[in-house]
Amino acid sequence: MQIVRYTPAMRARWDEFASRSRCGTFLFQRAYLDYHSHRFTDCSLLAFTPRGKLIAMLPAEIDGSTVSSHRGLTYGGWITPMRHFDASTMLQVFDAALSFLRGVGASELVYKPLPHIYPLIPADEDLYALFRFGARQTECSVSSAIDLRRPAKLNESTSQAVRRAQAAGVCVRHSDDFAGFWAVLGECLMSRHGVAPVHSLDEILLLKSRFPDSIRLFTATLDGNIAAGAVVYYCERVAHVQYMATTTLGRETKALSLLINEIATRYCAGRTYLDFGTSTENGGRTLNSGLLLQKSGHGASGVACSTFSLSI
Repeated sequence: MQIVRYTPAMRARWDEFASRSRCGTFLFQRAYLDYHSHRFTDCSLLAFTPRGKLIAMLPAEIDGSTVSSHRGLTYGGWITPMRHFDASTMLQVFDAALSFLRGVGASELVYKPLPHIYPLIPADEDLYALFRFGARQTECSVSSAIDLRRPAKLNESTSQAVRRAQAAGVCVRHSDDFAGFWAVLGECLMSRHGVAPVHSLDEILLLKSRFPDSIRLFTATLDGNIAAGAVVYYCERVAHVQYMATTTLGRETKALSLLINEIATRYCAGRTYLDFGTSTENGGRTLNSGLLLQKSGHGASGVACSTFSLSI
């Protein structure tokens, strides 16, 4: 097995392999990976068989002697093909990759597997390889997702909130007013958590222009004013809520509950899961119970999002 470090000249080959892989997410396309290339030193890897066939790819970046699943992404892990790839092959890929990384002076690999709801077919060979090579789990966050094939009923308080928003005249629709929502989002995150959105307005507009069908904004409005909003990433199996925020008006009218319900019931056609993202901080050691309760009220249940560390 031969390991090669990614260069921009390989972009077309990378994108073509990723599009045919089992990963099921557009975030592994270079147009997404590279939008913030000025923040990270790319160390993505490509694995080739002895006959020169591309067999796996790892989106990654390097900081000092630590190579990580790309920190610009929520998840990472080896991108693998739909067919002719098993646990034995994954062990060979990991072994060759670790030897390559030792050769470039790396001492640690931080690895974030793709959560199991995203791949198009079962793809946990990397978890087995991590076990075999002695990786230790360093983080475990919990995300919340609705199985859209068997959606659970809303709990009573959520049902009441949806009815209250409807009675108030809240209207949910697809929107292009990213600037208006970003003002709401920025104020909400700063007042509650003291942070800004991971993406600036210019960055999300850039990504929207690159992936117009995969990144969509929905707003809940009242009398023309944004009361709540959500940016949704549409992957092949999963609709993922990347951002979600509400205003004082939205909290009073329960606009966010109606917005979530409308997205789940009207705007997830062809997807298997609606993923709300994690409700944890500090690597999973702190659980936001109130946020988790809001998601579970819509019928969502837990999806583990793990991080592993492997000495090289």
